[in-house]
Amino acid sequence: MTAEISIDRATSDYLSVSRRAHLYGAKAYEEAEARAWERLQEAIANAEDPAGDADAERQPEPAGA
Repeated sequence: MTAEISIDRATSDYLSVSRRAHLYGAKAYEEAEARAWERLQEAIANAEDPAGDADAERQPEPAGA
């Protein structure tokens, strides 16, 4: 899977969780959102640094995460 496709998929997954927040209990939503956010950040990091050295410059988590 290319980096662009990985980022697109991770973004789609994150937005899907966000749009369906009303279907989750608060704790389940927080966990689902955190997992989706982590996958998105990993996809971005892998695209920027395919060697895997990007962990030092992680993006901040969304508010409330």
